[in-house]
Amino acid sequence: MSKWQSGDLPIFFTMLGLMVSTFSNKIEELTSIPSKGVMFIAFIFLLIPLFYWISGWLKHRKNK
Repeated sequence: MSKWQSGDLPIFFTMLGLMVSTFSNKIEELTSIPSKGVMFIAFIFLLIPLFYWISGWLKHRKNK
């Protein structure tokens, strides 16, 4: 089994997005990237599991 199975990836990206959004002010202090930019990156991380869910739903719907 591989370390990053497709079933585990949505959970990883959800947690990563939540952590990045939580620490966006500290990331801004350390890297001088604007807080809105960091929040946009966190939003992208949170959209990845949505993509997996929609693609799985469409595949399941196609097989019916």
